[in-house]
Amino acid sequence: MVKNRFLHIAVMLLIGLLNSGSTGIETSSLLFKIGRSKDSNEIIYLANTVRNEQLNPGNPITPYWRKQTSGNIKESLTWIQQKYAYGLKYISKSDQNAVFQFVSYNKRNFELKKKRNGEYAVFTLSGKEEVEVHRIFIQIDGGTFWVPKISRVELHATAVNSRKPLIEIIIP
Repeated sequence: MVKNRFLHIAVMLLIGLLNSGSTGIETSSLLFKIGRSKDSNEIIYLANTVRNEQLNPGNPITPYWRKQTSGNIKESLTWIQQKYAYGLKYISKSDQNAVFQFVSYNKRNFELKKKRNGEYAVFTLSGKEEVEVHRIFIQIDGGTFWVPKISRVELHATAVNSRKPLIEIIIP
């Protein structure tokens, strides 16, 4: 009898949590990716959301490798990659938006925020126009592990106002 009562209470609590919409379970959605000329592996950046589609203010964005050269496996960035190459430095973050820079490039701010349709996306300025970032491509032409020779970076985006696609070439 005690077991049945306990089971009944547990089921009712679970149903209540599921119906409340505030389970606290974190979900992720694709923001953009970085490709490199070195190989077909990509770094994927995901928005981390919690209850009511709010950003996780402690960790709004998670990057990881999609290793296409190793059977499309998912792999975390190494500490070195997070601290010196593909990691993010947050200027501000909340449950509504996050402003950040790449640890390897502090000359441009990016902002994670909701679009009009309610989905999260990353935005930056290209010239004086706000653009939604979809992909970044890095052309690596030799160099070393610690100092790669990067000849150009392509920012693939869509202009917010005109909805026209654009590719900005950045010479580091």
